[in-house]
Amino acid sequence: MQPCLIAAALAAAALALPGLAPAQGFPSKPVTIVLSYAAGGPTDFLARTLGEKVSARIGQPVLVDPKPGANERVATEYLLRQPADGHTTVLVALPHATNPAVFASLPYDTVKEFIGLIHMVNIPVILTVKADSPIRTFADFAAFAKAKPGEAMFGSPGAATSSHLTVELLGTLTGAAFTHIPYKGDAPAMTELMGGRIVASVNSLPGALGQIRGGRVRSIGISSAQRVPVLPEVPTFAEQGFPDAITATWFGLIVRASTPKDVVAKLNTEFNAALAMPDVREKLGDRGMTPVGGSPETYTAFIRAETERWSKVVKARGIKIE
Repeated sequence: MQPCLIAAALAAAALALPGLAPAQGFPSKPVTIVLSYAAGGPTDFLARTLGEKVSARIGQPVLVDPKPGANERVATEYLLRQPADGHTTVLVALPHATNPAVFASLPYDTVKEFIGLIHMVNIPVILTVKADSPIRTFADFAAFAKAKPGEAMFGSPGAATSSHLTVELLGTLTGAAFTHIPYKGDAPAMTELMGGRIVASVNSLPGALGQIRGGRVRSIGISSAQRVPVLPEVPTFAEQGFPDAITATWFGLIVRASTPKDVVAKLNTEFNAALAMPDVREKLGDRGMTPVGGSPETYTAFIRAETERWSKVVKARGIKIE
């Protein structure tokens, strides 16, 4: 075959595989991880830890751009205004899955317009009280709520977060009614707890770990399946008689559903490689984060399963965000 005919055949083959060309030139500019939460928290740490490794692998900067607000909606709506080329991804948590249930309406279709890129980490939820509190177990907290309706106030980093919904789930299992006080992150909730303005605080493990280690607060339960190495003395909710209360604050990346499949596959491969690095796993482990990884398809299916699971709790507890 003459060289010109070979070139023509290769060009035809490339056109027959529309997903091939974008990945060959990807990334052509910096990749941005948009945070759904403020800078300085667990998501910022996670994005920067992995972004540094991925940047070294792909030869382009990985930027971290916080766009907090509206229960992750600010970041998610921003993603929809960006090209579906893989250069912009959003780091989300459980509210991405529960927003369809807690909001009367959304300006987008969560299932149709987004897909999972990679399930990055799981973090257990931990319930704490002041160090000098007479409440020693979750059963004590539930008994307090039943004995003094309206006084069992607990703080969380936000409405419909996994922290908040874990306590609501425990409420359905015990028949106890707790009074939820949402804050804008883990730190404000812990500050209010230490100041005695709330009875308990429920947070992701990294958001409470420093105060627990400092002896300012004491944990009465954690949502992991087994006790965690960083706090081996803290019993799980399952140990305390609530095996259905195994939950996690999960974090992962999403992209627009129309992003080319080969670009999604490339990004997924690079983030999986970063998650597998021993120094990364050590850093994440020190913060109470368990690396997950896996395929885009697995993470997308996980998000949909979480949507179904928690929508039942949202409905049962009457949780709404105006």
